[in-house]
Amino acid sequence: MAGQRVIHGLAKILFSRRTAKAPVGDPKKILLLRVDERVGNLLGMQPLIDAIRIRWPGVELGLMASTRMELLARSLDGLDHLHLLDKRWFLSKPHRWRRAIRQVRSAGYQVAVDASAWHAFSFTHAALTYYSGAPMRIGYQRVGWDGFHSHLVLPGPEEEHELRQRMRLLQPMDPELDLSPPRLRSGLGEAQVQRWRRWIQSHRLDQTLVGFWPGSRKMERRWPLPYYIQLGRQLQQQLDAEIVLLWGPGEERMRDDLGMALRQGVVEAPATDLEELAGLMRNLDLLVTNDTGPMHLSVAVGTPTLSIFASGVASRWGHAYQDVCNLALPGEDPTEVAMAVNAAKSLLG
Repeated sequence: MAGQRVIHGLAKILFSRRTAKAPVGDPKKILLLRVDERVGNLLGMQPLIDAIRIRWPGVELGLMASTRMELLARSLDGLDHLHLLDKRWFLSKPHRWRRAIRQVRSAGYQVAVDASAWHAFSFTHAALTYYSGAPMRIGYQRVGWDGFHSHLVLPGPEEEHELRQRMRLLQPMDPELDLSPPRLRSGLGEAQVQRWRRWIQSHRLDQTLVGFWPGSRKMERRWPLPYYIQLGRQLQQQLDAEIVLLWGPGEERMRDDLGMALRQGVVEAPATDLEELAGLMRNLDLLVTNDTGPMHLSVAVGTPTLSIFASGVASRWGHAYQDVCNLALPGEDPTEVAMAVNAAKSLLG
């Protein structure tokens, strides 16, 4: 970290010149920055974009995102400019990194909003916010080495929802702004709906269609597989539900074990990219999922979603919509299955 800060410090001097004048009144050009590679984090930029469009309808709006998240970044609605950068380029491909920074600086943004996590300081996001050339640079007030932001925002309560926390970043531009975020939404998968409808028909799936996503990146967020098996059997018996098993890289064993246990009335989805996954989700009557990226995607495309929180805080990461149920189920008591069954029934109407 010490070496990185020395290098970034030199870059800070190199890019110290501001490329626009600070806004007087409403800003004309705003840049949002979110360059990590988590699906939920980037999907969560859409409500912030929508809020900006509502409050400042004529603003020119840009986003800096990771090259590895290009598909999702391009699906976000309401952007005028998309700047793609791989943070690894700073050391591995410095020419590409400098070219990407210069492209952002040439746009002349008046405001740069560091939309990284409120609870942990991100050196990369803070530095990129400074390098943007914007005179007004907004970020959260966090523990960590800073000096890159011009305006620091105090986060809200720890249990406050992430989307509402993010709305606080707009307060330096409008202290009276309503912090209620617009609904999470996404257009991903709209062009894939008919293709997946044909796939469903080819597997003769004509009953209530329930997707299961039993995996997650973090092991502590996984509800026990035996509970998913019990839940699947209950939904099959009580609702004649047919189960579609959804999975990501490295979760093949879990998918296979769940499929073998349920046997009848279950089908494994093929490998999908994010666009294809969204299209399949749009055909489901319900998705049961752990707290993971696909949970946010399911909610964003409008699929009724049962979100199971084996760990983490549901008020912070779950979505409080009528077609979503957030259950804190630590995976320590078999009676949790009955709670999940009742929640699934309620969502299915």
